[in-house]
Order: sequence, then C-alpha cells, then structure tokens
Amino acid sequence: MGSNMADGDVIWTQRKRNWCRTPFTFTTYTLTADELDIKTGVLRQTFDSTKLFRIVDITIERTLLQRLFGLSTIVIDARDQSSGGRIILKNIIHGFDVRKQLQYAVDDARNVNRVSTREFMDSGEGYGSSDDGYDAGDGYIEH
Repeated sequence: MGSNMADGDVIWTQRKRNWCRTPFTFTTYTLTADELDIKTGVLRQTFDSTKLFRIVDITIERTLLQRLFGLSTIVIDARDQSSGGRIILKNIIHGFDVRKQLQYAVDDARNVNRVSTREFMDSGEGYGSSDDGYDAGDGYIEH
C-alpha cells in the first residue's frame, strides 16, 4: 500500500472514470474513517486530504450522458482551505451508494471529534455575518 496516502482502514476507493466507465484516468478517490483523499497525476502527482468532520454538504449531479452510463458527480461543500471549499468527485459508479457511505462516515467523524455543524439563515452574505448573533467562525461548535 506504499502509493496510497490514506491513513487507517479504507472504507471506499474508486478511480475516476471517463465517460464510458473505463478507469483510464490518473485520479483516485479514497475514503477512510477520518478523511477523504484525492490523488491525481502520474508524472506530477497531487495529494489532497480533507478531514471528514469539515464536510458540510454532499450533492449528486448527473448529466444525461452520466445517467446513460450509470455515473454521477458528487459535489462536496467543506470548510477546507486546500480545496477552496468545494470538492468534486467526477464520474463515480454507484454515486448514490457512495454518497450514503460518505455521509455515514462524515456523521461518525463528527461524533468522534465532538463537532457539529450549525446552519445559518441569513441574507445570503455568507456564514457568520456580524448581525446574525453568531461568531464569524468556520461553522463548527465544539461540545
């Protein structure tokens, strides 16, 4: 497992697929109990890890071509600087099952780390605006 950067037991892993489901890409997604890891590239590799408790929302998007081939794009909103707050897992097989596994892992990671997200209802100016009664923070409350 030398080239895998994931720490801990792997819950799910999959290679990004091209439009006809073949794994001829150099991007690998790996989910562990603590983080979501994305490895891209061959000659110039990039490794990106996001702690699961930082994930706020998980959405599935599917184009017509993706639906025909049984693929999905999973869009993840996270409070993670390295990803710019948005992580995209493109052309995933069994996307709805993967989304469910990811959500369970996120919930477990929040429980282990004693972290919960809080939802803000404001005028759309962003999280933690000064007049909403909350701290301008990263959206997490520690228990």
